[in-house]
Amino acid sequence: MTSVPAPPAESIHRVPPARVVDRIEFVLDRAAGRRVVHLGFVDETRMEERVAQGSWLHAQLAGVAKELVGIDASRAGVEAASAMGYEAYLANLESPEEVASLGLEAGDLLLAGELVEHLANPGRMLEAVRQLLRDDGSLVITTPNAHALTNTLAALAGLELVNSDHVGWQSWWTARELLARHGYDVRELAYYPFPRLETSTAHRPAFRARVHLFNAYLTAVRPLYRLRPSLADGLILVASRANVATTAASETTASRSTQLGRSSSSGTATSGNSPSAPR
Repeated sequence: MTSVPAPPAESIHRVPPARVVDRIEFVLDRAAGRRVVHLGFVDETRMEERVAQGSWLHAQLAGVAKELVGIDASRAGVEAASAMGYEAYLANLESPEEVASLGLEAGDLLLAGELVEHLANPGRMLEAVRQLLRDDGSLVITTPNAHALTNTLAALAGLELVNSDHVGWQSWWTARELLARHGYDVRELAYYPFPRLETSTAHRPAFRARVHLFNAYLTAVRPLYRLRPSLADGLILVASRANVATTAASETTASRSTQLGRSSSSGTATSGNSPSAPR
């Protein structure tokens, strides 16, 4: 068997403390009363279904945000949203030039919900949209968790549970490093579980049975997620623009930022706040 040198000690990272939250509740709480720029808002393959069900995140954001702007690369989705009265713009979010050409006012909250795992170049997106975030604003990213217990159990069964258009996974460390490389400081971390799945009589009995079994699994593992949040299905990172003074933030938030910015050798970091949930 081929051997290789042992990895350096700094390749081992202690997972920081965090809490498990409801993804939608967390996002809506952060969006309340703020100007929100929602990136990749369409949820193109299921937008009509989400709207009819009342689970389309963009519509939920409209109910709490002071101002709401949506940007997406889907022409059909942007046109549909505009027809429903939303302020929506078409742009390739990985292109700084296209984003700049929109001439949009920066937001208090920049939301990339279930987006980075779809992008070929998420770092380019992070750089392109920095101009849309106020100096004292927050970027919120939600994405499936590479270290989720569900992934491990599926792998043991010879399965991979992933949307067919996903091209990447993130853990808390890789997401933190990605953000740092492109001009952001992570100051809060949380995890979220999959939501319960719904079926209807239109689905085949065998499919409904599998969904009911999966929902039973979700219920059974919730207590474990509370004990070890990093096993939950998705993660949330709240970041600010790098090199922006934190004097306007509370001492608690400043402490979180410092702790999350340390290397794993310190062994400390503190937290704050669904398969791909609606964007």
